[in-house]
Amino acid sequence: MIQLGESHFVSVKVGQSMAFTSFALCLIVAALECRSETDTVRTTAGFDSKQMNWAMLVEFILAIMVTQMDAFNRLLGTTELELREFAWTLIPPLALLALWELGKFLVRRRGAPAPRT
Repeated sequence: MIQLGESHFVSVKVGQSMAFTSFALCLIVAALECRSETDTVRTTAGFDSKQMNWAMLVEFILAIMVTQMDAFNRLLGTTELELREFAWTLIPPLALLALWELGKFLVRRRGAPAPRT
């Protein structure tokens, strides 16, 4: 993301802000995916924990605010992202989600392992 920011948007600071936001969104994907080793995140059963849902919502809001609020920009050394730059930050978390779901699909398809004797 840093390299993309430098090459496409001509700013290392934009790249760093994109990487920070992308990492925060990947943490949300990981929290969703870690709720079950084999079940998909597309079921409502994965959203039974009220505390976890609130934590993910707050993390999502903070991930956006870090690049949009001047106080966070000064504190963390980020810069404001435009919509096009923010759209690029969604690629790694979406790729992580797709690959994790593919892995879970393959595990479900293979079925439960046979018990060892």
